[in-house]
Amino acid sequence: MMINMEVTGTSGVQGTKITQSKRKTVILTAVVAFISVCMLSSCGSTHKMSKVEHVVLPTTVLSSPRAFPQEIADSLGWGAMYDGTLGAEEEEFRVVLSSPIPPYHGLRIKKTKDIEGAYVLFWEKNDAIDVESPQRNIRWFIQGECKDFKETAQFEYCIPEWFEEPDWQRVYQKFDQSDIWTLEPADSLVRDTLSLEDEWVMHVEARVENYFRRYQYLSPDTYEKSSTSNDVLKMVSQMKDLRDATIQRDNFNVYRGYMKGPSGPEFVLCDESETWYFDGHLEDLVVTSAYPVLIEEASEQHFYVELRGQVRDQWYTEWFDQSYTRVIFPDEINEIQLISGPKCPF
Repeated sequence: MMINMEVTGTSGVQGTKITQSKRKTVILTAVVAFISVCMLSSCGSTHKMSKVEHVVLPTTVLSSPRAFPQEIADSLGWGAMYDGTLGAEEEEFRVVLSSPIPPYHGLRIKKTKDIEGAYVLFWEKNDAIDVESPQRNIRWFIQGECKDFKETAQFEYCIPEWFEEPDWQRVYQKFDQSDIWTLEPADSLVRDTLSLEDEWVMHVEARVENYFRRYQYLSPDTYEKSSTSNDVLKMVSQMKDLRDATIQRDNFNVYRGYMKGPSGPEFVLCDESETWYFDGHLEDLVVTSAYPVLIEEASEQHFYVELRGQVRDQWYTEWFDQSYTRVIFPDEINEIQLISGPKCPF
């Protein structure tokens, strides 16, 4: 009996040890599985894009035709947004405003220990020189704004000169406060209206550490008023502030067009590619230019005009209310003719 009891007792201890060992194995397996799931799903961690659709890098990201051109980014030494590594709490975003009217506007902000910023004008390369329409020759058109012009395979670009270097920390904060990381995609918003003549695009690429997302809006000023639309337009307004802070163009191009009445305000280029706002009066111009002609108030009369002056971009959000793509501030007339209708004589 003693033997039997000893055997029985030993067997019970061994069984207990085996059971405990199995439990430890099950618990360890569960812990490993939980950790694995957390690693795959970023369990327990949050970041600025955690509540919106995004991708985790490294992964394959297709290029976007509206994004900041990669060949320009490579030329500037930036590389691709989705390549390389960013450290903890490091961020980068790139914003592009584009339309059928060049040049296009690009902004890059990168946050590491410090905040770096760059503002770039770019356009498609065109080897042909159009003497009759200088606005088509972007280098001519923006001369005086940039000292150096660069080329890539398909584009030309320059970095404008500043009246005063922007406070990039403040610029970053403005975009951050506008929720650039988490804005709703365009397909979730309702549009008021859209004219084919006012199509412009805001394209955003944003990255926080190894989290990346991309989105764009077509003429966001035509969406119904919403928090998203307001935030988008605030960012566009920040881009305009940067544009206004650059040295404005001061060139000697001659612009040819026609207008109805001595004060316009519509100044239609001869190739009819654009309609500009004419901020002036022909009667004053012929006096300051010492041009030997008498201009009488004739609101229904058409005039052909060759003139010089400063030209300013009509900003994107202004297109919705008016049809002008640019504003010209004329300061000298080279030639003026009365014409029979709305068409240049040659």
